[in-house]
Parts: sequence; structure tokens; C-alpha cells
Amino acid sequence: MTSTVTERTERARNIVASMRVKQDPVPRPPGPNGLKAMWTMMAGRRAPHEFFGALAARHQPVVHVALGAEHVHILFSPEAIWDVFVTNGRHTRKSLGLQLTRPLLGDGLLTADGATHLRHRRAIQPLFHNKRIEGYIAEMTAAADLTSGSWSDGTVIDVAHAMSELTLDVIGRTIFGLNLRAEAQDMAQALNTVLEGFARGIGPLASPLSRVPTAQRRREIQAIEELDAIVGQMIAQRTRDIGDGYVGSDLLTMMLTSTDDAGEASFTAEEVRDEAMTLVLAGHETTALTLTWAWHLLATNPQWRAWLTEEVDALAEPPSTADHLRQLPRTYAVVAESMRLHPPAWIIGRWLDTDLRVAGWDLPRGSVVLASQYAMHRDPRFWSDAHAFRPDRWLTGEGTFDERAPRVPRGVWFPFGFGTRRCIGEHFAWTEAVVLLATLARRWELDVQVPADPPMMSAITLRPDVPMPTVVRSR
Repeated sequence: MTSTVTERTERARNIVASMRVKQDPVPRPPGPNGLKAMWTMMAGRRAPHEFFGALAARHQPVVHVALGAEHVHILFSPEAIWDVFVTNGRHTRKSLGLQLTRPLLGDGLLTADGATHLRHRRAIQPLFHNKRIEGYIAEMTAAADLTSGSWSDGTVIDVAHAMSELTLDVIGRTIFGLNLRAEAQDMAQALNTVLEGFARGIGPLASPLSRVPTAQRRREIQAIEELDAIVGQMIAQRTRDIGDGYVGSDLLTMMLTSTDDAGEASFTAEEVRDEAMTLVLAGHETTALTLTWAWHLLATNPQWRAWLTEEVDALAEPPSTADHLRQLPRTYAVVAESMRLHPPAWIIGRWLDTDLRVAGWDLPRGSVVLASQYAMHRDPRFWSDAHAFRPDRWLTGEGTFDERAPRVPRGVWFPFGFGTRRCIGEHFAWTEAVVLLATLARRWELDVQVPADPPMMSAITLRPDVPMPTVVRSR
């Protein structure tokens, strides 16, 4: 048996309570008034990603904000970010903010710490080895072809929904060995409800851990229960398959059949559920958003769209091998620049498990430390034309793609996080985004019918806060 939403919520509350430790009074870095900051975000006057981005203009290495009972420290120095998240990463735990996701994700890779995180990461790592990912390319292309075949010239789609359905298909084919297209609409609706709840998670009544039974909170619980049911059906199907003699190397088969030295199951039903849910969310949401923002940026920058299509048209066939990907440096550059301007994971946080001196300030155990990809990726101290879509910044003089090409300090560019907590699916995500973008761009132009700078929702991920109607035009 796996836990209920209520049980996971109570567990999260207990974890949060254990992380609220008494701190001795110490000098804190300067920063805005915490009550005003909280009210600004709760009242919707400024989205959290905009609030944190605006703090970067102070150009201080550390900014302190007292949000409720929490002492939050936002880092804007690359050296300080590297110091906390890499050099001293072993002295940190996942931050309080991420504990809010436990009602949905349980104790999966995104939320787990210590021995649990290490054991799960080691078990799942084989799915993301380079050779395995190369073997996924043909399936990624096939999924893109299926989407492409469903479009016709002049059709209006919502590009965010279309990319979500496509990337869910990819994660189903590759990581789960299942066809998830039939569940795409139900999963998307439920995820939207849950993620909107996380976006409102400022203040005690808005938190996903709130005990106040508002109508919105009941809808969020119901949405998580719907997702639980879908993931439960996936696990039940694979369990039946294994009972019928199925042998596979997908995530569910690996976790359901793994045994320890004593012949006992290596993972509980709860652990299988948590990792399946984590990879359903993390494995498709972030890439879907990367592609959504890429199409939007290409639509509003036609010169760069022509630059991209020149490259994909030069391919003799749709990308289906690792060799094809090496011929697509511009496509990689468009993906990178999309993640720079609209990072799907827009902020990361840590809870200090020990006293730590950061950028000249003594931060006591229990302090929350944040670093915002959104802020650092747009900081004009490190990027020329920081707010402009300039994918060529990612190419070397020889025309090859290189993440080091912009020559920014380490601690400035971190779309997939850092160190031992760096996203396990980073190479998978790069490959998927490039394959899907190149495959679709060979045949279609997508004219996204929204302003050049649409409002964004700061949930777990950075999502469009408006519909994304898009005219599909045959090339």
C-alpha cells in the first residue's frame, strides 16, 4: 500500500517543523522589509520570480528577507553560490520550499536527502547513461513525428499543451516503456491545478501544507489523488506484465524487480510510487516548458527562426542518431538561450545544516539560502544584451555549441542545478529538446499569438500564466 495525500502532507508538516530551529541573533545582510515583500507576492503585485530578479539590481552578494518565521538569504554572487551549493553542499539539505511538494512527490529524487537520495539516484542512474540516451533518440523522433502528423496548415493549437503532451509521450516511451498519450489531457489538467497551488504558496493560508480546508485546497488534493491513480495504474500494469514474464529495462521494471542481498525487494511500493511521480513531473514538465518558450522566442524573433531553419533544413533526414545531433549546434544554442531567459527551474534552495560563513556573513544553522536561475541568467553584470534573445552567444568561433562560450563565471549559469544534486536527467533533457525542436522545425513554423514578454507563473517551474494560442504553418 502507498500513502494518501493526507499522510504525505502530514509527513511534510513534520519535516518542516523539524527544520524550524531556534537561531541566535546575528547580524543579517541588508534587504527589503519582509512583511512588505510577503504582502507584495501574496497580493499578486509582483510574481516571486520578478521579486527575486529585482533584488539582483542591488548587486549585493547576499540579500536577507525575513519571510514569516524564516530567514531567507538570496545569493547574487557567483562565488557565494558556488561556495554554498558545491563546496559546502554536504552541509545543506533541501530547502523548506521544496518540502511543499511532498504531498505530490513524496520522498522522490527531488525531495529526498542523505542515504535515501543516494540509493535512489544510484538505482535510477542507468536509465540516463549516454548510451541508453542515444538509444532513445529514435523514439523521441517517432513521438515528434506523431505530433507533427496530427497538425495541419493553419490549425490553432495551444503550444504549451501540445509540448506537454509530446514530452509526456517521450517519457512514457523511453523511461517507463508505456504509452501515456491517452493520459496526457487528464494529467495536464491535474498538474495545472497542483502547480497553480504551489505558485500561490506564499503565506500560511496559501501553502500546500495548509490545514485550512478551502475550496481551492480541496481541488488541489483531488488533483493529486487523480495523479496518484494514474501513476498507480502504470505501476499495476507493469506489475501484471512482470507476472506474465515481461523482461524490460524501464524504470518501473527495474524498481519492481530489484532485490537486495537477502533476496528482499529493494524498494517499497511507496518508493516506486514516489520515483514514478517524480519522473512523470520532472521528466516532461521542464522540457515541455523549454520547448514552449523556444517556440515563443523564435516566433517573436524571425531572424533567429530563419537562422535555425537553415540548419535543420541541411539535415538529410530527421535527427535519429547521435551523429545527427552533432550537426545541430544552432538548435542546441536556441535551447540554451531559451533556458537562459526562461529557466524552467527558476530557483533552487538549501537549508543550512550547520553554521556557515557566506560572502562575509555568518549564517546560522536553519537559515534558508536561495539562488535564482531567473535572476542570474538575466544579470547584465555577466551577460551582454542580457534580456535579448541571442542564441549565437552559445557558439564558438568555429561554430560549435559550447556552454562555456558566453564566458560567464561558474555560479552564473545553472539550469540543471549543482553538484551531487544536479539533475540526473540533464543529458536526457538536452537530447530530447534538441531532437523534438529540430524534427518539428523541419516541417512547421509555429506563430505563437502572445506578446513578446507574456506574464509567467512562479510555481515549481516557470510557466506561462496565459494561454499560448499558436498558428501552425506548414513550411
